[in-house]
Amino acid sequence: DSGEEQSPHLFQFHKDGFLVLEQFFSAEECDSMRSQIQRIVAGMEVPPHCRTAFSTREEEQLQAQGSSDYFLTSGDKIRFFFEKGVLDEKGNFLIPKEKSISKIGHALHAYDPVFKQITHSPKVQELGRKLGLEKPVVVQSMYIFKQPGIGGEVTPHQDATFLHTEPLGRILGFWIALEDATQENGCLWFIPGSHTNGIARRMVRAASGASTCVEFVGSEPAYDDKQFIPLPINKGGLILIHGEVVHKSELNSSESSRHAFTFHVMEAKGTTWSKENWLQPTPELPFPSLYT
Repeated sequence: DSGEEQSPHLFQFHKDGFLVLEQFFSAEECDSMRSQIQRIVAGMEVPPHCRTAFSTREEEQLQAQGSSDYFLTSGDKIRFFFEKGVLDEKGNFLIPKEKSISKIGHALHAYDPVFKQITHSPKVQELGRKLGLEKPVVVQSMYIFKQPGIGGEVTPHQDATFLHTEPLGRILGFWIALEDATQENGCLWFIPGSHTNGIARRMVRAASGASTCVEFVGSEPAYDDKQFIPLPINKGGLILIHGEVVHKSELNSSESSRHAFTFHVMEAKGTTWSKENWLQPTPELPFPSLYT
């Protein structure tokens, strides 16, 4: 792509808060990610917190606490998160485990060779440079399954709610369709231009000893459904997502899954990462530079 061709794109991104780049990755690259995730799922040990039988109220609270630790400490690991209702009270799967998983996160980009290579691929680095990112670092990654029939809806939100920076405007999501994403199987929907009004709420780490591990400050306004536009995209397509743009996806009630790999980048130059974010860099995994 020549520079002249890119600038209308960038103008569009700044205007809308998102940008669709079809055929950014090849079918082969998508298939390599899909087969790698199959291997990871095949070797998956089900997390003990999912196995705990629910009984007393108190145990249920401890159970929630256990799973919250599992979530809170997943920033520098490869961990498994399941759809609701896929386990019986003894913690046995009601459906095959590979059909029950909702997402895998949050450090595939650091610890898995296939996802690391995709995240730092030359075309991603080149796109970062075209976007003017000077010191981009990768903060998290997720593989999202959006299982047929049960892939849950994702309510309207802004990524900066979960990944807060001072100043705002320093978080950028890269969302890669590993299969065609359609209105039927739960593609993303956006409110164009909704990235210019700051954020409505923040998810922060709760004080230690609190009954939940995170809490929300502020509340999500009631968005007008009519303002959302769907962004169906073909396998291999990339959607760039501004940290403050409002987006959602619907329940997948179709027969086909909607796999996606997504990672978030922060422009680290002149930016403070909030100490209250659930996700924190660790000595084992400081946020790696996007540029290699």
